[in-house]
Amino acid sequence: MCYTLYMIFLFDSLSETLLLKELTGQGARAAPFVFDIRGRGGFWAIEFDFENTKPDFKGSSFAMLVQARAMENGLIIMGMTGGADLQGNKGDHIILSPAYNVTKEEVETIVTIFARSINEILDDFSIH
Repeated sequence: MCYTLYMIFLFDSLSETLLLKELTGQGARAAPFVFDIRGRGGFWAIEFDFENTKPDFKGSSFAMLVQARAMENGLIIMGMTGGADLQGNKGDHIILSPAYNVTKEEVETIVTIFARSINEILDDFSIH
């Protein structure tokens, strides 16, 4: 029981710090598009908003593109679209939910691959 609570706390504090740094910190490519980072324990959601830029993702959504790229880069995440408004057609969300026994090194790897995958999609579609 104590080990599980420790691991939840570890992922909670470390992931929030790393996600904020990699996605919204100085020089972060994704910063203008990150609307919200929320979560606790081993379940985190990152919401993206492209309302002001309206990029053309060629029939796909940002969340699904990042999900596919992350998989290519060795990370399983869950992309979701349409949860930011009542009509269900605005907002891209990505869910991170590693195992409860995740290590500090694994959290760092998750965030690194996640940020790299986001940056690659932004590059692919020339979004700045």
